[in-house]
Amino acid sequence: MPTHMNFLQIGQSPKDFEIPPGSLFISDDPRPIKGAKICSPTDGLNPLPLEYREAREFVAAAYPDKDLMTYRNGRRALTRLVMNADRLDRLHYTRKDDDQEAKGVVEDILLSPMLRAAFRKPLPRWVLSGGTTLVRINRQEIGDDDAKIAANVLMSQFKGQVVIQYFGFYAREHHAALIREERLIAGVNTLSELPDKLYDRAILMPKKGRGCTFEDAETLAKYAGHRPDPTRKDNPHNEFIDRAMAA
Repeated sequence: MPTHMNFLQIGQSPKDFEIPPGSLFISDDPRPIKGAKICSPTDGLNPLPLEYREAREFVAAAYPDKDLMTYRNGRRALTRLVMNADRLDRLHYTRKDDDQEAKGVVEDILLSPMLRAAFRKPLPRWVLSGGTTLVRINRQEIGDDDAKIAANVLMSQFKGQVVIQYFGFYAREHHAALIREERLIAGVNTLSELPDKLYDRAILMPKKGRGCTFEDAETLAKYAGHRPDPTRKDNPHNEFIDRAMAA
């Protein structure tokens, strides 16, 4: 298996991926991997201060996906702020509306005791050292909102292969960059879990259906080049759908 690759598994079947060396593997309960280090969000999430590109990626991970002018202005303000501070709880805001919009987003993140503590500690250097890192983010333990922020911040800072079992829960529009750079291995239960602006890129990834819905199996058959053949029941189109729906 190459060091970097794209792959998408669609369906309800277990997402049991081969983990390339040097990957960031995010799961509710990752299986042990020989030689891999285990990381938790409580080990530290703070990557500040950041250079421009890293700041943009960090803010995309922290900010909601809403195409509103106030959000766009707030993202620009927060990008500037995280380039000039050493911690998220030490940002220096002006009274301008853009800064106040960014402040509201940051305060919402820091309402969480877990995230507030995590962002006071630096992101462990060994997470970005090139080795395989297993990250256990149990949504039942820390809650959906905290899980989304923690996973997205980690993904935004990691430059190697990203493997995420339940990508449908975490998927954001800015993850199109992972696909473009060919370093996303992910699982979704249904294609409808993907944001609209991410769907078009994701559907072109190398992919496999296991336990798919009929609708998703039909979509996969179309992208695999199969057409319905009403003249006979046993045909490549129907056989493909049957395989994609099988667990």
